[in-house]
Amino acid sequence: MNLLNNDIIIRKYKDEESLWISQRLIMQVCQISEEYTWRVRNMYKKSISKGYKYGDYLPETGKSWRWAKVKGQFYYDYDNIPDRKPTHYRSKLGTKHELLQQYEALLSANEGKKEDLIKNTIIGQVSVLVNNNDIAYYMYDAHVTFTRKQAEQMALAKAWCIWMLKQLENDNYKALGILKKQDFFSICISIISPMQLEGFKPKSAEYLRNTILYKFPTDNILEQLNFFISDKYGNQNALVVGKYPIFSEETGEIFQFDIHQAIMFNLYMNPGSATKEYLHSLWEDKYCKDIVEFGMQPISYRTFCHHLSRFNNEIKTARERHGVEHYKKNVQTYVTAERLKYAHSLFCADGSGTINYSYVDKKGKHKTMKLYVILITDVASKKIVGWAPAPKGSHKETPQMMMDAVKMAIENTGYQTMFEFIADNHGAFKSAESRSFLNMIFNKVRFIESGNSQANPAETQFRLFKRSLKDISSFISTSWDAGIEGQANPDYLKLDDLPCYEDACILMNELIKRWNDTKQRDQVTPNERYEHNIHPNCQPINPIVLRYLFANHTEVNLSYMRGFVNVFKTKGYNESTMYQFEIPDYGANGTEQIAKAIGYTANAKVKVVWDENAADLYTLEGKYILTCLPAMKAVQSHAELNDEFANGLDHQMGRKNAQTKAIDEFQMALEEAFQELGYSQNMAFGGNKESYNGSQVVKESKKLNNKQTKTKRRVDRDFNEDEWS
Repeated sequence: MNLLNNDIIIRKYKDEESLWISQRLIMQVCQISEEYTWRVRNMYKKSISKGYKYGDYLPETGKSWRWAKVKGQFYYDYDNIPDRKPTHYRSKLGTKHELLQQYEALLSANEGKKEDLIKNTIIGQVSVLVNNNDIAYYMYDAHVTFTRKQAEQMALAKAWCIWMLKQLENDNYKALGILKKQDFFSICISIISPMQLEGFKPKSAEYLRNTILYKFPTDNILEQLNFFISDKYGNQNALVVGKYPIFSEETGEIFQFDIHQAIMFNLYMNPGSATKEYLHSLWEDKYCKDIVEFGMQPISYRTFCHHLSRFNNEIKTARERHGVEHYKKNVQTYVTAERLKYAHSLFCADGSGTINYSYVDKKGKHKTMKLYVILITDVASKKIVGWAPAPKGSHKETPQMMMDAVKMAIENTGYQTMFEFIADNHGAFKSAESRSFLNMIFNKVRFIESGNSQANPAETQFRLFKRSLKDISSFISTSWDAGIEGQANPDYLKLDDLPCYEDACILMNELIKRWNDTKQRDQVTPNERYEHNIHPNCQPINPIVLRYLFANHTEVNLSYMRGFVNVFKTKGYNESTMYQFEIPDYGANGTEQIAKAIGYTANAKVKVVWDENAADLYTLEGKYILTCLPAMKAVQSHAELNDEFANGLDHQMGRKNAQTKAIDEFQMALEEAFQELGYSQNMAFGGNKESYNGSQVVKESKKLNNKQTKTKRRVDRDFNEDEWS
């Protein structure tokens, strides 16, 4: 039974409900003709008393085939459809309950299709509002940085909030076919909730409504961006060690360490002593007992080891625990030196087959194939700025082809701002991997509507380019289904005369150069048109982004490199060149920044994106940390000393001194923390009133000596010998 929307009418009249079936459905199911229905309607009409007035629905007379005419279509009362032998018309239609169930299911399905259409419209409108500059903000400029995937989700969340605010103005959502505000939020939450967007995970329509109407900023763009960065990112609510620093009971000065850190580092370094105990012994026999005396619960052995073996803490404690010699050879940064010697508006993209080439497949058969290429074209000048071929024997567009072509386009346009990109909906451009790549480079990325290839200027560009290939002997058709004018003459086609894959790629490169240097109808070449009309707002692309695209990617462990990032480039089997980059503010803020990004682990494994100019450090998950510049090197022999190497020596010595100063400050702060322990803390360590009073006398004496020393230094500074000679 093929049930349609208008096949059933449920009529309520004088507290009675009747079911009416359309003539179309009865003729289909009961297999009766239209002539038969005409006869039964006339017979029923004759059973009505003369002069009786009625409307669209004929009155009940007790006869079969009671009918009605509604909106030009005939309907029949289900209860008056005969069910006699041998026809059993009513039975063929099924029971009234079954018909009602089918009708309700049909209405529900139609309502679902309508809701799906509304959802697709909403998703399309929101996607247009996603700003790639917002993604860059979350990755590089926010006070908490995020991976590209997290940044894309947060930019999408911002687009959703802005779109919903616009729809709530003047009830604009009603243009989508949504009548109630509650229904609007219900549809939105059904789309947003499954996405689980970073920083925006509403669970109910009510929560979403309160967020949009009362919490989301409406004017300040920066506040809108930071709205999705909650306090949970980078907070230390679960922190035990370092949460409550030691302070002076006399002056109120707050020190660098809390009591946990002070005890742990002091036990670990054991300053002034040559002995070193195992970590488990320090934790079980000393730390746990000491910390209990302060009324605190000791941390676990695992956490105890974790804090002492952190990359940044190991640098600061290694000298006192293992000795100056070990520190200098294995931990302290060093002066690196050179070895002794004598002696750098809108783009569109599409792919298609071009010239032909011959090749031998894996089975040794001689075959022919079109060289399938992706072209990146500047729309305004028609200059082909980048291209990439498919692998040998393949005619598929792949994301890697697109990436190679876009990279060439960046190089050929002088590494300037890439404003906008448009392409069709092929997976090479619209896959998750490709979209993430394109959004990193272009300020705006657009895709044409499915089936609307005319909206892609690359279609016209490719057609014109392939028309210019008609004079090439290996260009034997304009497309896979070429017409007679684009086909080769098979009488003279010799596959052996076709170029190989490598020669075809070289030929394609020359053909693209020819296109860019050929005068168009306006007697101007694409190269000239491009060079004379570059967008005035072009700026150099962020060097960090450029290095991520073009530079070398590798992983290193910084925990043993002692202030440098060492990477290697090999050539052949024996040649290997090491490149060194300096970690800024090593031993202090620089190492603290790296340690925080990698989660305070002992092994500082990071991803390095580098070239000869700089090295960018990322976490293994892809979160940017900081940039390291090339190391300034000294020279090992004074015979080869020049100004460059002299500056390198001064620079590296300054780095050593800065690291040593940071270590000294760390150790002095620890000593001061212990010296400033109050009376109750001294009692907890087993002291008494006499020992406490003695320590106070020593402390006052040191303060006096420090004051006298400072006075003498000031006098020495101001004394002029020339006045007394």
